[in-house]
Amino acid sequence: MAGFGIVQSGAAGDAMLRRPVSAVDLPAEGPYLAQVLGKLHDVAGLARAYHPFAAGMGLAAPQIGIARAVAIVQRPGQDGFVTLVNPMVTAACDITVEFEGCLSFFDVRGGVPRANRLTVSYQLPDGGWRTETFVGALARLVAHEIDHLYGRLYIDRMEPGAPLVPVAEYRLRRCVELSG
Repeated sequence: MAGFGIVQSGAAGDAMLRRPVSAVDLPAEGPYLAQVLGKLHDVAGLARAYHPFAAGMGLAAPQIGIARAVAIVQRPGQDGFVTLVNPMVTAACDITVEFEGCLSFFDVRGGVPRANRLTVSYQLPDGGWRTETFVGALARLVAHEIDHLYGRLYIDRMEPGAPLVPVAEYRLRRCVELSG
């Protein structure tokens, strides 16, 4: 994923990934927002060409080296992205632990407690606001990307001592769960 321009967790990457970002001043920074979204979509397209992401995927501006409050999330099983600018979680409920991965450390997965129902307010390019409720896998993806904007990684939300699982082992576990 680093080859696609995605910042990787580790000594150098953590400085960007663990830093809270700045808001986008809309509508004044509309042209800048368009540039950031273009770069996010370009990098997401490269990642999707490499891996199908059947359960959806997301990418936040800090993951491509931009410290601004912008993220995109592909709806699972659908084309197109939800665009989140200056998002704020206003309600979260129905928390369960599910495995997650991250483009900034693609080779492991971990069990993360997250809401399966998430209400988020976010800005539109014209400066207006929208409030939307996301459910299921999409709620988890949105929460994951919003965390990036606050300098949090999914490993920060895992239970203390919970292991990270290599992707090969995770896939084997999923096959056993689906067959049994």
